[in-house]
Amino acid sequence: MFQQRIITGLALVALFVIIFLFSPSWLVCVIATLVILLASWEFLEMALPEQAFGDRLLCLALASLIPGAALAGRTDCLMGSLFVALFGLGVRSLFNGKELKTRFEELQVCLFGILYVSFTLSHFVLLRNMEDWKPWIFFILIVTYVGDVAAFFTGTRWGKRKLSPLLSPKKTIEGALGGMLATVLLACACKIVFFPDLTAFQAIWVSVLLSVSGQLGDLLESLIKRGYGIKDSGRMLPGHGGILDRIDSILLAGPVGYYLAILI
Repeated sequence: MFQQRIITGLALVALFVIIFLFSPSWLVCVIATLVILLASWEFLEMALPEQAFGDRLLCLALASLIPGAALAGRTDCLMGSLFVALFGLGVRSLFNGKELKTRFEELQVCLFGILYVSFTLSHFVLLRNMEDWKPWIFFILIVTYVGDVAAFFTGTRWGKRKLSPLLSPKKTIEGALGGMLATVLLACACKIVFFPDLTAFQAIWVSVLLSVSGQLGDLLESLIKRGYGIKDSGRMLPGHGGILDRIDSILLAGPVGYYLAILI
């Protein structure tokens, strides 16, 4: 199981790196939109399994607007796409004919789903608009992946104290610390190769924040799945769950890396 996790994760990271580094911006946007649609479908299947098909299509259509807005590289376009999502879902909730409390609950779930999947993943499209975007995309993806693998390995071998028993009984404090240590060591190596202008202190705290955000992203998806009594987000990757199960770490790490890149 551990070897399968490593191979699958490595394959996905390699695929993402190739796509983001060597594809034109429009193709990156198209692929990101496809991943967003698949992951959003899984989220809605978990949270709103009885949602009407028309309402499901509306949520997916609104989610697909955000990566396109990110491609434009303008803050007003991005904020506008979020407002369109709020406006469209809000208007729909006024006239869907369901009980009032149910309407509001569905509105909350759909809006959260758009922010959780589409808005966060669209930050990788935003990264393409930066001047020195290539090393940052590679850095975010590889650090998050290595941290995830290191946390799994360390926790499996030496983990004793549970990190969050209710959300993920298998995750341990030792595993989280092991993942963080691995990301710090990798960040020091990446600093030498990709970021010679960064200080050692900057490389360390950036890697720590990416590690923490990646692990929090994993726990956040666990909260969603356990809240709805579901083991895997879907079956699109036989033996490994769904798309959302494989990208949960980068959903938070991507935006954190983007804003850290801007700050630095």
